[in-house]
Amino acid sequence: MKLVIFDLDDTLVNFAATRKAAHVCLARFLDAEGVDSAAYLRAVMQVDRPLFQRFEQGQLTRAQYRLQRFAEPFSLIGLQPRDGLVEALNKIFMDCVNDTPLLFDDVLPVLQRLRDERIRTAILTNGPSDGQRRKLKATGLGEHVDHVAIGEEIGVSKPLAQAYHSVVERFAVARGDALMVGDSPELDYDGALAAGLRAVLLDRDDVYGDGERHRILTLDGVWPR
Repeated sequence: MKLVIFDLDDTLVNFAATRKAAHVCLARFLDAEGVDSAAYLRAVMQVDRPLFQRFEQGQLTRAQYRLQRFAEPFSLIGLQPRDGLVEALNKIFMDCVNDTPLLFDDVLPVLQRLRDERIRTAILTNGPSDGQRRKLKATGLGEHVDHVAIGEEIGVSKPLAQAYHSVVERFAVARGDALMVGDSPELDYDGALAAGLRAVLLDRDDVYGDGERHRILTLDGVWPR
């Protein structure tokens, strides 16, 4: 193993916990606006993933994705937002998740161990470029890996083979000497294998035990490979 490529959200960054904290901020704001925050945030969770998939596939721009994820929930709960409310909600959310992200406890020790063993490291993420760059700056992760590739910047996203290949080619290593690590079965495991890389599924919540994918429960499981 000469290169380990990591996904970012819910692999290195505890995005679920970070998003939960952001929702607390949103709830306070919504309650002050007279909006049922619990119902609204449930609707946000309902629409966000399908909208993000459309962004990944190039069907929505970054701005369209961000505003629609906070506009559509109002329709689902039967309300019409006042002017500027959707934009305000997006800013609150963006500031929280991108400027105060939480890392999993195993991240920095594993990255340091890889560096000590002279194994190159990279991050490959599909998230919007500006938000991901803010997370990298806030966490300092960019200083702990050798390269960062963001789908919006390189023009191709996981699970397309070119996304993985762009990282591997940067380090001039064989695809079989590169390991992709991430929490998404489709984006981080299946896509990487189809592209000729090795892969391991990071299953922190132990929900994929019945599958055939090689999985680990923490990043410490990267060894032995």
